[in-house]
Amino acid sequence: MVMPYSLLPDDPSPTEALRRIARSELGDALKMVRATEASSLVHSLRKNIKKTRGLLRLVQPNFEGFSAANAALRDAAAGISGLRDAEVMRLTLAELLAARHDPAGAAAAQAMLEALPPFAHAAPDHAAIATFAEAITAQREAAARWQVSGKGWKAYAPGLHKSFAQGRKLMAEARSSGSDEVMHRWRSRVKHHWYHARLMAPIWPEMLEAHSAAADTLGELLGTHHDLSVLRAAIPAHLPEGPAAALDQLARAAQQARAEAAFALGARLYAETPEALTDRWGAWFELWRRG
Repeated sequence: MVMPYSLLPDDPSPTEALRRIARSELGDALKMVRATEASSLVHSLRKNIKKTRGLLRLVQPNFEGFSAANAALRDAAAGISGLRDAEVMRLTLAELLAARHDPAGAAAAQAMLEALPPFAHAAPDHAAIATFAEAITAQREAAARWQVSGKGWKAYAPGLHKSFAQGRKLMAEARSSGSDEVMHRWRSRVKHHWYHARLMAPIWPEMLEAHSAAADTLGELLGTHHDLSVLRAAIPAHLPEGPAAALDQLARAAQQARAEAAFALGARLYAETPEALTDRWGAWFELWRRG
């Protein structure tokens, strides 16, 4: 039986929902450890860990074990991130190659792509994967003992409110500062909210699936913005001054386009206060639980 990444009406308690979902996600990650395609494996494994960490954020204020569990999962994912990061750099450059309006920038993107070290599609680092599997096995076993305080909506409301409030604040800070670092921090909170909307989707699917889709789109815009930031920082190490400047200009323009789209969508997603959103979802939750 497939256990969905969402609350279920027959979950006996928030504690049981946390244990069920976390153990399912971590179990799925362990099942994939024997995959042979390095890049797809790493991407899939990290996705399961991010979903589990998003779940933990939802109950963070009512889960004493949050810090230890979150740190263990974060460190496990970091240990296998190198190969995925190298692939993202290549994918970002490949997207910039299509910029016909900027031949000089596109040519510089091609030059940098060719200058990057060869990318191995072979088997993943078995030692790193083994270390990852050991850490995730330990956390999956620990998840069977995780405990959430509070019942019903009271177990979820503080975490939902906190994460949404942080995202709203970081959006305003990113708009005023223009900082790539703040944009990246905002993206992290958007991703958390996306996971929370997915977890809560059953309380009113028609509303929350659309909300979730908007959060996903916003997260992707901010993710591409970050990938372009990482690319720009790496340009000088691979290209001479002239091509480097052309590629930086192209990447900066692409970043700006993503930022404008992100702020426009973010203004809608974060239009209401954290209190209003939490109260509204809470009312839907109570109606859903009553059947």
